[in-house]
This record gives sequence, C-alpha cells and structure tokens, in this order.
Amino acid sequence: MNKNIFVIFGVSGLIGTELAKTLHKNNEYTIGITRNINKTKKKLPFLNELLDTAYIKSNTFNTNTNNFIFINLSAEPLIGLWTKTKSRRVLESRLDGINKSISLIKKYNLNNSTILCASGIGIYGNNFTESQSEDSKTSDDTFVSQMSKKIEQKLNSSEISKNINMRFGIVLSKNGGSLKYLNLIYNMGIGGPIGKGNQWWSWIHIDDVINSILHIVQNKLEGPINITSPNPEKQKDFSKILAKNLHRPSLMYTPDFVLKIILGNFATELLDSKKIVPKKLIDSNFKFKFDFLKDALNNIYNEK
Repeated sequence: MNKNIFVIFGVSGLIGTELAKTLHKNNEYTIGITRNINKTKKKLPFLNELLDTAYIKSNTFNTNTNNFIFINLSAEPLIGLWTKTKSRRVLESRLDGINKSISLIKKYNLNNSTILCASGIGIYGNNFTESQSEDSKTSDDTFVSQMSKKIEQKLNSSEISKNINMRFGIVLSKNGGSLKYLNLIYNMGIGGPIGKGNQWWSWIHIDDVINSILHIVQNKLEGPINITSPNPEKQKDFSKILAKNLHRPSLMYTPDFVLKIILGNFATELLDSKKIVPKKLIDSNFKFKFDFLKDALNNIYNEK
C-alpha cells in the first residue's frame, strides 16, 4: 500500500510547526523544508527528514509510487510598511514553495502528488453586507488580493491534478501570529475599534487550521478552500472579546487616516470587511473545534 509523504515548506513557522507536531503524533512520514537547518532541527527534532530549501534532495523522492503531499506555508509576514522591496519579498516568498514543489514533482515523476498552498481571504473584495464563499467573485483592488491571485494562478497553471488554495483567515494562536501584535496593543491600553469597527473579521483557531488541512487531505478536497470559522465577528466586537480575555480596556478609537499614516497600504487589510463562509469545509462535514470567538480566545488565554 502506498504511504503518504508530507513535504512542508515553511515548517518552522506558526502553522508549519503545529502541523508537523500533529503529523508526528499521527505517525505520518514528514519532510520539513527550511532555510535554517540548525534552528529548525532544535525546534522540531522528530521530523523524519529536514532539508535545506536551497538544496532539496532525498532518496525518498525516488519511490514515486507513494502519495506526496506538498504543503506550502513559506511566507514573508504581511504586517509592516509595503515598500517595493517588502512587496517583492512577500510575493516571492509565497511563490518559492510552489515553484520548488512543481520542480520536484516533474523531476522525480511524482504522479501521485497533491499541492496545498497558503493563500488568503484577502483575495475577496471589501464587503460589509454579504457573506463570501469560495463561489464569490475575487478582487483586484488591493496588493493582497492581487498577490493572492498570482499565487493561485501559478498553482492552477502547474498541471498538477490535485491543487488546493488554502484561503486562511486571521489565525489565532498563543504562539504567535496576529495575536502577538494585538496583545502588545491592548496591553499598552490602546486597543479598541479600528475605523468605525463595523468591518467583519474572519478568524480561525490554530487547532481548526491544522484539523482542516488534514480534513482536506483525507477527503481529497480540491480547489480554493476558505479556512475560517463559520462565525466571523465585527472588529469592534472582536476587540471587546479580546480585551475581556486580556483584562484590558477596549476604548481607544483609531481613525482610518491615522492607521493609514502609520501602516501605509497595509491599513487596508484592517479596515476592509471580509465576512467569509467556509462553505467547502461545512459541506464536507468538517467539525470545528471552536465555532465562536469567545470560546477560541478563552482556550488560548485561560486554558492550560
């Protein structure tokens, strides 16, 4: 019987680390791809193989009858001022894993291959009223939407039979990601509504991120897939729930123009509204561990 071989680009990142730990618990053969071998080896010593992104070579690829599952999570962080250099790194870092996956598949004739690639809900347009599913129109209005389209177009043009574009929402975890920055803001006492606070924020707990990736593989789902909770929150309500868990106020109002001065074009991602529905996960009977934000944040901040 052919076995699954998981190949994770960006294995030392937030999602990659948690995914690798879960795969290890499930006795799945996992190859990590990283730019920093020594650091990642200390962090994830249980990986079956650890390869340098600049020199990806392994005898495992010679057994091309196995099922190779390439998961591309490498990414320059979006947060920060989007200079031309920053914007180029953001895009190139996301395309690198796709290009290398395609190259390996072709080089070793890995016909039983699947590629899952990190995309994002930024691909959808700004919408304060309507819910958006995988069937909704995408947008070209922002850098993130343009970048996400380029990533998905690259993967879709690869001629690999099984392609999955994982459209992540705001990933919530005690170990980093968006909450790392939000914690800092709220602990300084300056958290609160951003703009009018009526924009929808679509989020997901890290446990549901990992479980959804495994669900996608096990159920052979394909195409674009929204990886968000089925219950997004308006930003002003998100702020109140977060502040309550941090025992901090949620009173500081940040006007649009101030945010744009500080963050430049990145401010758009905080001010735009994305009311996302994870239709494909729901239709395939995925069971969310954390459906509601209050339960997700309570788990992160109050449960040991």
